[in-house]
Amino acid sequence: MVPELSEKVRELRKVMGWTQEDLARQVPVSLPAVQRWERGRPFRGLAAKQALERLFKRVGIDHDGMGKNRDSG
Repeated sequence: MVPELSEKVRELRKVMGWTQEDLARQVPVSLPAVQRWERGRPFRGLAAKQALERLFKRVGIDHDGMGKNRDSG
């Protein structure tokens, strides 16, 4: 995951007024997945990544760079 992407995940939560649990429900993913993203860890599934991209787009947060890391680890 791109380091600044972890900041964008936090920004998304703050813009929406969500907790990590709220974001996990919206994507939907597990709470530990959101925690990993905020620590800069890679996505583990394409569906979650795409859902998060849609949320970024919906609230107008630039999400360039999400596709650069192909690590599924």
